[in-house]
Amino acid sequence: MLIKKNRIPVLHIITIGILPSFLKKIIYRLKGYKISNDVKLNIGCVVIGKNVEIGKKSSIGFFTIVRANTIKIGRFVKIGAMTAIDTEYFSIDDDARINEQVYIGGMKTPDSALIMGKRTIIMQASYVNPTKPIIIGDDSGIGGHCLLFTHGSWSSVLEGSPVKFAPITIGKKVWLPWRVFVMPGVTIGDGVVVGADSLLNKDIPAHSLVAGSPAKIIKSDFPTALNDAESRQITDDIFIDFINYLKHHQFKVSQNNVDNGFELDISDGSNNAFLKLADKYTYTTSLISKDSILILRQGKLKTSAGYTMMISLGEKERIGTSNVGEELVSFLSRYGVRFNRLD
Repeated sequence: MLIKKNRIPVLHIITIGILPSFLKKIIYRLKGYKISNDVKLNIGCVVIGKNVEIGKKSSIGFFTIVRANTIKIGRFVKIGAMTAIDTEYFSIDDDARINEQVYIGGMKTPDSALIMGKRTIIMQASYVNPTKPIIIGDDSGIGGHCLLFTHGSWSSVLEGSPVKFAPITIGKKVWLPWRVFVMPGVTIGDGVVVGADSLLNKDIPAHSLVAGSPAKIIKSDFPTALNDAESRQITDDIFIDFINYLKHHQFKVSQNNVDNGFELDISDGSNNAFLKLADKYTYTTSLISKDSILILRQGKLKTSAGYTMMISLGEKERIGTSNVGEELVSFLSRYGVRFNRLD
């Protein structure tokens, strides 16, 4: 064979992979990798590439292999343990995640690539074959045990059997739940939701609900938009759930209702936090040194409001960070609510 295929980089794992994170980063920087200081490279993981960038607060799990000629890992990215990524071009943007035991690889071509947008996820035990490019748009999710193939072949094309090599494109805010199979050449429009155990063998128009094997359109113009009153009620219900969640974890929460919102003082005896849900800004200087967050129902965010973190539910934006804020962001993600970082 002219081209050697080293499926598992054993030597790299036993010489560099076993090193602690800080030593591994020193060695990789000597190789020319651009790695932020606060990146965490767990024991056994290796990163192998020619052009490598890893943004701040990102982490790669135990015994995970990331291998590509070009590797671009954004900020706050999490790649789980025992995952293998092996392609020509790999790009994953801010706040995206690949869970444990995901396999990304297979037959390679010069244009093999996986490109994941912001706040995307591939859940555990999925198999992704980027022989041709796979592009996943912002805020889209790939559930566990999903299969994405960009090539389909076995029987001889010279004997009339079908052989196909074609990219897969997944739009923004798409949800593929568990055990969905996507065939080569499929384009999925923005806002599509797919039923579990479905097979996608043709293009799916935007804002559709589809299911089946092969998948068929169940509903168009999906989902149905909420009016302001419905949106407010759902928001209030989510925050009631959040308060109960904090109390369940032994936090004391005192609530003070304000116009079209409320203020919360949150304490577990050693840590104190402040949360405010409101329609408009309330500027303050008294909370600068306190773990505090301001949540606006609508409106663009501004700086210098005195809070350590601010969120706009309407604009789906966030600025800053705080313990209570990150807990809330994680809680809201259960309801599919995610935010673009402005800082």
